[in-house]
Amino acid sequence: MGRLNFEGWSPIRIYPGAGGETLVDWMRAPPEVTRAPFFSDGVQDAMHHPFHQGFRRQTPLSDLLDWAQASPGLAPSGIVFHVSRCGSTLVTQAFAALDSHVTLSEPPLLDDLMRANALLPGMDRALAVPAARAVASAWSQPLRPGHGARRSHLLIKCDCWATGYADQIAQAWPDTPWLFLYRDPLEVLVSQWQQRAAYLIAGGPLGVNPAGIAFDDALHMGPEAYCARSLGALYETMVQQFRPERTLLLDYRQLPSAIVTEIAPHFGMALDAAATEQAELTFAVHAKHPNHPFAPDAQRKHSQASPRLHELAMQWIDPHYRALEAMRAAAGKASMHAGGTPSEALEAG
Repeated sequence: MGRLNFEGWSPIRIYPGAGGETLVDWMRAPPEVTRAPFFSDGVQDAMHHPFHQGFRRQTPLSDLLDWAQASPGLAPSGIVFHVSRCGSTLVTQAFAALDSHVTLSEPPLLDDLMRANALLPGMDRALAVPAARAVASAWSQPLRPGHGARRSHLLIKCDCWATGYADQIAQAWPDTPWLFLYRDPLEVLVSQWQQRAAYLIAGGPLGVNPAGIAFDDALHMGPEAYCARSLGALYETMVQQFRPERTLLLDYRQLPSAIVTEIAPHFGMALDAAATEQAELTFAVHAKHPNHPFAPDAQRKHSQASPRLHELAMQWIDPHYRALEAMRAAAGKASMHAGGTPSEALEAG
């Protein structure tokens, strides 16, 4: 333990080795990795450089766990759950623009650990939660080579199906506040139908099945219905997991202003004028494609929706969306009665 030193190194993959031992790949990650819209894209871009191809480390999982004990990183200030295509990337990009913040946007390592039963069959299940903490710790060292400022906040954005294992996330970080971000069902369904994510394709490569639909049933119902029912399951799980003492509920319509006025305070982030201005610079660009300007698309998505998508959204998603809206309104009223400031959520709702 005394010679253990991973200063400047970050874990990028956890996987079963040939002999059944769980292994970790490390790289000397540049700051751009955690500023990318998605963690996996940041790692992939970095790996295009010969230096990162040539300088790697491979260790047993125990070294990652030991490093977390020897050099603990930041505890997360907030964890973002979402239903996809609802502005979650905008949220992480706003905070990634701040040198004092580090963001992990849908890191596959976290998902692999939370779904270790299927993805890491040789790993001791009791290590999944400590390993998740260790991954976040390694990426959020307060001082890192190549980072000028001392870092004070860590933000984790989970994959959109991660609300299904929110209990495990709570075990890993029991005191961390959550954000539940959602959007008008038809807008999400249209967006996904036009460019479906892999998890919304029956039998897809990710092994994710939010609604637990048997493959034969999925083929029988057709891809549109499978997509709608899977999205509905994401909304429904969010309803089931909501706890007002922990969670801030936000609708996409409240962005981007709610990033500064509601999300930052909820996560304990005190943004001064300079930090606020820096975060707000990201509002004008497309979160997933920062070289392009942002253009509102809600009206266009409604106009492009077929009658079939309208029907499916109403049947499988809308009841859960309305439940979230009701809970958001109730939480806002409770805050007002407690002496809080009326939120933009109530004004939008």
